[in-house]
Amino acid sequence: MAENIQSDKMMGESGASNSNAISQSETTESNITKKRKKRSIVWDHFTEIITSEGSTKAKCDYCFIEYCFMTKDGTSTLLSHMFKCPKRPAIVDKKQSNLGFQSVPGGSQGDIAVVTWKFDQEECRKALCHMIIVDELPFSFVEKEGFRDFMKVA
Repeated sequence: MAENIQSDKMMGESGASNSNAISQSETTESNITKKRKKRSIVWDHFTEIITSEGSTKAKCDYCFIEYCFMTKDGTSTLLSHMFKCPKRPAIVDKKQSNLGFQSVPGGSQGDIAVVTWKFDQEECRKALCHMIIVDELPFSFVEKEGFRDFMKVA
């Protein structure tokens, strides 16, 4: 019987120390705060930086302007800059056709029609070859600076 009492005391002591260890691990886990995922679309266009003073700023990835922001205030300032940023590349769907103007055949002078236009690399190559053959241009024509500038715009 004395042996049972001693074994109960030992289990009680080990159980208490075990529960104490569990409560300590729970408190350390609760002290660690998880950083929330940034869900706003602005974070695709801005980089969060922390200054030497410890304040947080957001830097535009295109024009590199820095904005002060507080996480509690939201990202509306960053969002308004994102839509107005002059260096932000325009988003154009490659499958979408553009509108162009074309003169109407058989119409009076100045008559134009709005037509859809889609860039096609193969069409451009054929038109370039046709231009070189019809106008009897040297093949080195495409290597000159004026033609290269023209193709950057096209």
